[in-house]
Amino acid sequence: MAGDYAVAVTTGGIPLVEKILPRSGVLQRTAASGASMQIIAANVDMVLVVTSIKHPDFSNGFLCRALAAASWKELKAAIVLNKMDLCCSQDKELQDSILATYGPGGAGYPLFPISCTTGHGADALLEYIRGMTVVMTGSSGTGKTSLVKYYNPSLDVRIGTLNPKTSKGRHTTVAARLIPLKSNTSVIDTPGLRMFSIDHIPRNDMQFCFPEFRVYLDECKFRDCLHLSEPECAVKSAVDEGSIPEIRYGKYVDFMNEKNP
Repeated sequence: MAGDYAVAVTTGGIPLVEKILPRSGVLQRTAASGASMQIIAANVDMVLVVTSIKHPDFSNGFLCRALAAASWKELKAAIVLNKMDLCCSQDKELQDSILATYGPGGAGYPLFPISCTTGHGADALLEYIRGMTVVMTGSSGTGKTSLVKYYNPSLDVRIGTLNPKTSKGRHTTVAARLIPLKSNTSVIDTPGLRMFSIDHIPRNDMQFCFPEFRVYLDECKFRDCLHLSEPECAVKSAVDEGSIPEIRYGKYVDFMNEKNP
């Protein structure tokens, strides 16, 4: 597993792993079968959710699922809004909406608009993750491997293009891999995902996966409030007042409805 620490011995010049050390900082999702959990990376300090406004189109659903998975494992997370060089003036409204929803005035996540083509914003992101081991996750085609290649031009990696018929990304990274950068920084590049399933998160824990809810959780009338149809719910009041973004609350309701009460 990418990020694992292991004890190894050398036999005949060949290193052999004797055991895997206990893991911390684990990012996981529910496996495609729905029957088990899939570990994406281990021993990470932060999760970078890489997305884009276009090519492929921005998805609130994927982003909220990945952020919830990070929060459930108590991992710090940041959002990389990649491919900004492809945006035009007509995309400014969506960009502002993403910042308002997920940035410091909304959900509270650090958000980095960058371009691997022009280099815009890339240095600020690299400085932010300095000294850390971070894992990148995102939909296929959002440019995770391009970002790694920007930071490490000597890296021998294949960068794919979007399918012209579906505008979906093609899988070019087939396995997670840890790539060292400068200043004791490492990035784990992972295969692009079609879906980030969070079926493994218990229904009653979902409210704790939305950091903007936390300041209101103790103010609800009922201690077991799930912030759906209960009266005098502080979370719903915060949504009505604009303190919690409606998009985020809507995704919370969607995730809760996906799970059996």
